[in-house]
Parts: sequence; structure tokens; C-alpha cells
Amino acid sequence: MQIKSIPLFIQVAETIKSRIINHEYSPGDSIPSAKALEIEFNVSNITIRRSIEKLTRGGYLIPKRGMRALVAEQTNEIVEMEITGNFRTWINTALGRGLKVTAEIIDRQVLPCPEPIRKILSLDPGEKVERIKRVRKLRGIPISYFVNYGPSRLLTQLSSQEIETHTFLDIFQKVCKIKLKSMEQKVQASSADMDLADILYVDFGFPLFFVQNVYYSDKGLPMAITNMHYRSDKYVYTAKMNF
Repeated sequence: MQIKSIPLFIQVAETIKSRIINHEYSPGDSIPSAKALEIEFNVSNITIRRSIEKLTRGGYLIPKRGMRALVAEQTNEIVEMEITGNFRTWINTALGRGLKVTAEIIDRQVLPCPEPIRKILSLDPGEKVERIKRVRKLRGIPISYFVNYGPSRLLTQLSSQEIETHTFLDIFQKVCKIKLKSMEQKVQASSADMDLADILYVDFGFPLFFVQNVYYSDKGLPMAITNMHYRSDKYVYTAKMNF
């Protein structure tokens, strides 16, 4: 049964993805031909092609020119972020230590400070900030999107190469010679708008975690902000509590 409010190519793609996850189509196997899928789902060839393109971008299929697509090896790797009172432990788990997570800067520029950011950082009106946009990928698939804000007089000192190969906080403290002592974190459910959907390879409305970290110096001053959007299918929050 087709659900009219959801595009057909998404319905088909999600159904095929479910079969892959449940090993109805095993890694290395060919999926049914486009013609067979058209008949099964009662859709057009264009719909099937869009579904296969979506699954290829998501890492579920490997296209073969002139042949049926192959099912990719599924690792089911999930980044487990630990809710803890320890600053360094959260950072290490959020970065996916032990997994092949890479970072890529997609934009950085100095601009007038957005009002919500200005208030949090207690900046003077008219003071500029630098905004650094990064994407984190697991085996080449985008899994999270980070946006760093900080006074331009500080962030412009950071090299892009170091930001991509080290944690933002380590480089920030080292280069700016500022000791960070605490972090205030807000976690909120959100969903992908068109911009986020394009960056994270998901559909419009896809469920995300939104996390905002505000970093404070040893003098209690807010120094920088990171806004993060995590794909809900690639991250999980865990907590350990003692009685």
C-alpha cells in the first residue's frame, strides 16, 4: 500500500533499505532488476532510479554500469555519545573514537554576529564572529553537521587543516591560549530542513538531534559556541547512573 503524502521514490527506497537491513537482500547480492521493481511496486522507471540513487548515496547499494545494483556491506556502526559529567569523556564519545569518522570544513567566514549568538557570548553590538561549518563523515557518509561560532579576533587564528584533523576545542585552547573549564549543553529533537537534508544526505523532515554546546573559560566567560545536528540513525545517547 502506497502512502500518498510521502513521495513514491522514498517509500520504495525505505522498503528496499528495510530488506537490506533484514538481510532479505544480502551483502554482495544483486537487487531485483529495475523492471521487476517497477512491476512489484507499481511505479515508473524514474521512481525506481531515484530510489536506487537515494540508497546509493546512503551507502546501501553499489551501482554497476549496465547491471543491477549490488548490496553494500553493512557495518551498522552507531556513534554512542555518553551523557556524563566529564567534559573530555563526552567529547571523545561524540567524536566516535575507534570509528573511521572524518571531518571536512565546507565553509568559514567572518560575518556580523547573529543576535542569539551575540547574547550567549555577551558580545558588543557590531562585533563580528567567525562561523565555521563542518561535516563529519563515517566511511564517507555524512552523519553530523557542526557550526562553530566565536569572536573573529580569536577564530581567525585557527588553521582549517588543524580544525579538520584535531578537535575544535583542543586547537582553540592551544592557539588562542585560553583554558576552557566547563561546557553548558542543550539537547533538543529537531528535523531536517532543505539545507540540512542536502548536507546530511537525508530527506526533508528526517529526525535529528540538535545539540548546542557553550564553552566557558576558567574565568567563567562564554568563549565559543558549537551548534550540532546529528542524524538520529547514526547516533545514540546513553547514560550511566549510580544508585
